[in-house]
Amino acid sequence: MTALVVGIALLAVPTHSATATAPPGTSAQTGAHPASIIKTISATTATTEKKAKKKKKSRGIKALRRAKSRAGAPYSYGGDGPHSFDCSGLTQWVYKKLGRKLPHSSSGQVGHTFKVKKPRKGDLVFFYGSGGVYHVGIYAGKYDGRRWIWHAPRSGETVQKDPIWTDSHFIRRVKYSKKH
Repeated sequence: MTALVVGIALLAVPTHSATATAPPGTSAQTGAHPASIIKTISATTATTEKKAKKKKKSRGIKALRRAKSRAGAPYSYGGDGPHSFDCSGLTQWVYKKLGRKLPHSSSGQVGHTFKVKKPRKGDLVFFYGSGGVYHVGIYAGKYDGRRWIWHAPRSGETVQKDPIWTDSHFIRRVKYSKKH
């Protein structure tokens, strides 16, 4: 027998002596053609990887969809939804819908996040100046070479998608506690 590694599975593939007792092109142990076994395992591995990737993205994508669903809602200082928002009220409302409680201040929300190397849609984008963090939005991805966010910008405007306008920002991911 010769060993063949596929993904994380180890398969036994017959060599010249094992095939004498099985029909040509089949495995002496299973009666199945080795290529069909490999194809089945590859398909199973691909499905498992897709599910893991989908689960990984699901909170961020859901957060982004929630934010987008509020497009056009007016800015209101202290507003926390569902019909009007300030910046941290929008992010608080979005993540509350996903089961995560955040404080109603952009600087307070920083403490409920962690650093990431590669931002994903749904992460929080914090803007800062000499006085500290002053604004927060939800990362919408990169388009046309620019990074975009959904946010409640300021009085007189509505919840909208805008490009990030300054380098004085950082992106972090919301923490979720592990359930036992």
